[in-house]
Amino acid sequence: MERGSLTFRWTALCGILEREGGRMLISSEALRQLSIAALIVTVAAILGRIAMLLIDRVIVRLAGRTKTALDDLVIDTLRAPLFLAITLIAVQIAIGQLTFLDTAWIALFNDLLFIAFVLVAYFLIYRLLKNLLEWYAQNVAVKTGTKIDEQLIPFFRRLLQIALTAIVLVMVLAHFGLDISALVATLGVGSLAIALAAQTVLADTLAGFTIMMDRPFAVGDRILLPKSIGGTYGEWGDVVEIGLRSTRVRSVDGVLLTVPNSVITKDVVANFSHSESPNLRVRVRLGLVPDLENVRRAMAAIKEIVDRNPNVSKYPREPQVVLREIRDYDVLLELRFYVDDPRKMRTTKSEVIEEMLRVFEEEEIKTSFPAQVVRLQGQEEKRG
Repeated sequence: MERGSLTFRWTALCGILEREGGRMLISSEALRQLSIAALIVTVAAILGRIAMLLIDRVIVRLAGRTKTALDDLVIDTLRAPLFLAITLIAVQIAIGQLTFLDTAWIALFNDLLFIAFVLVAYFLIYRLLKNLLEWYAQNVAVKTGTKIDEQLIPFFRRLLQIALTAIVLVMVLAHFGLDISALVATLGVGSLAIALAAQTVLADTLAGFTIMMDRPFAVGDRILLPKSIGGTYGEWGDVVEIGLRSTRVRSVDGVLLTVPNSVITKDVVANFSHSESPNLRVRVRLGLVPDLENVRRAMAAIKEIVDRNPNVSKYPREPQVVLREIRDYDVLLELRFYVDDPRKMRTTKSEVIEEMLRVFEEEEIKTSFPAQVVRLQGQEEKRG
């Protein structure tokens, strides 16, 4: 009789039943073997319950003394699969004691046990990884300041479920001797077709993974917009939301931009709200009439102006007023100072420039402007 057949011969029961007084009774040897098998399963079930009680009473208490709940989660995940695994092993040993069974029955029981072991392993791995993802969502993702983690976790959970189901299916089919090469080839071709049809979506999603891992910015940070869109809606923007496929940025003009993640990661990401050294430098340049007294008065006045402004920071260094170069028609002066918030850069610069114009006008400090002397050739000839 071939393996896996569902038709069993009457002779397979000859070792189990014997005729007595016109009635079919279980033979004493078969009854003894069945009793041993039942005893093995019962003892294993009792040992499994003892193991679970040991886990609850000892190991869980020890794990409860640690600062993290991760070990509690792992122990809770292992309880039920451990009991099922012990029971299945006992059933397998018990079936081995039943020598009166026909090989077809043994093959059937072994196939069912194989499927049961695979399902227990599937249940254990899926539940463990699922609980780990939930722990990450509750203890880590909430502290990152971005919603991309919350969006990725359901995606990973679904991907995990699909992958484990496919692995279980392939293992079961291979166990029963079915050819799975055609199925694997079909899945490969289908995956390639889907990947080609969704290149843009996949590129944005992979870029979202990059942002999640590298974290070049967080929600609330002010960043430099990509060059492809920065000239239209302003150069800067505040990050409103970081998604799996796109990032929402509110430009300084008030426009809410939904920027694909692949567009952001292709360019240099300039973060004005970084935490390593949050103070940002502002520069103001102007030309002065090249007179020494005029230049000295201008430098002193500018130094007083920035010292009075409450938004000007003295960290990481004091404001500086330096002369950069002497040009054809003026002296180029540069003011350098820091602010502690990127949102103060433009307003503080505007306040400083406005105060400079007022003081220059009051103290008659002269700024320069480009000038050219044009001489007409005809007038020069008449004078000659």
